[in-house]
Amino acid sequence: MFIVGSCISVFLFFTGLQDSGAFQRDICIEKSCIKNFLDFIELSTAAFSTTLSLTITAFTVLGIYFAVLNYISTAKTNAISNHLLNINTFKDYLNDELKRKERIKKDSIDTFKWYNLVFPYSKNGQLTPGYKYETLLKTINDCINHSNEEYSSSSTPSFEYKPHQRRIIDAMSAIGIKIEFMPRNDFKEAEKEIIDLINTTNQEFCGDQSLQKLSEPKYL
Repeated sequence: MFIVGSCISVFLFFTGLQDSGAFQRDICIEKSCIKNFLDFIELSTAAFSTTLSLTITAFTVLGIYFAVLNYISTAKTNAISNHLLNINTFKDYLNDELKRKERIKKDSIDTFKWYNLVFPYSKNGQLTPGYKYETLLKTINDCINHSNEEYSSSSTPSFEYKPHQRRIIDAMSAIGIKIEFMPRNDFKEAEKEIIDLINTTNQEFCGDQSLQKLSEPKYL
């Protein structure tokens, strides 16, 4: 743009001089001659000035454009790097916690499913708990509260435990935690460990972001 504009300015300048016969005239350095000359080249000067302004503007816009592209690219790269780092941290944390749990097997936890439910926008750099995860936590808690009520209102020291197991198994599987049907006492111990794992994991990775803490089971 700058080169083209400059060429046009030079062309207009010399064409104007040629048409006016300036090259055939004697050199004049009087004030009136200089004024006439400056008036004469006003068009080419204006064209050159406009070209220079447009060139500066164009380079400024291009500079901003490439800066924005670079920022977006860097932000995406950083977001992916942080996502991978966070998911590995999440996995390492669970593995460390599971070493202290006797009833939960490592292969019963779908780490990636759980993490992606907790942080569905992690790849975009957002570590805000997802609405779906909050809903699934509420479902688990409703199962616990339902069994608590059944246990408290039962006329006998126990309540129907098989339906309870089915509700808990289904609710836990939705967030990536697999539990099998077990003898009553074994299931109680496993359920207690899983509830503790969910609560401590949510506290560790989500802090005070208003995630519901699972109720304490009265039937265990």
